[in-house]
This record gives sequence, structure tokens and C-alpha cells, in this order.
Amino acid sequence: MTLWNRISLTWRYGKVLFLIGIVYNLVCARFQVGGFSYPFMVDSFIIKAVVTAIAVYLTNQFRDRDAIFFYINLGLSRRKLLVSIILVDFLVLALLMSVMHLIYG
Repeated sequence: MTLWNRISLTWRYGKVLFLIGIVYNLVCARFQVGGFSYPFMVDSFIIKAVVTAIAVYLTNQFRDRDAIFFYINLGLSRRKLLVSIILVDFLVLALLMSVMHLIYG
């Protein structure tokens, strides 16, 4: 399996989680543009963990139970897919907050 195939399958698996994360990241960036503060950066990461946990729980509850076998049969573990989506989401938030710090801090 090529890297591009793995990325596209990860996107297919975690599209909803990543889109929820992007909306949250953009809202945090908008609040940072209004007035930059370090405590808000810390609070945004803490709230991000809570929002991500709720989103993961809800997507697991409403996901088709048989759909996961598609990924398992391709040799992809559910845990690795989930960790990669969450890692990318948190890295995007960290990068966005770093850019906000460089511009407005």
C-alpha cells in the first residue's frame, strides 16, 4: 500500500473528526486575532481534548459496525487510524497557534 493510499483511507475514516477539529481550530484562531493571550492558548488545548473525546465517542457510537472491517481487511488498525487523525488535528492547532503568536504576540 502506498503512502497516498494510506493517507486517503485515513481521510475517509476520520473525515468527520478532522472537519470538527478544523472548525474548532478556526474558531480559536478567530478569538486569538481579537486579542492574543497565552492563557487562552492553554485553555484552547484543554478544551480541544474534551471536544475531541466527545467527537470520537459520538462517531464511534453512530458508525456502521461492519464498515470497520473494510479497514481491518486492508491491514489498517482502527487505533492507528484514530491516533493519526487526532495527531494531525492537534498539530494543526499547534501550528495555527504558533502562527498567531508570531503575528500578534
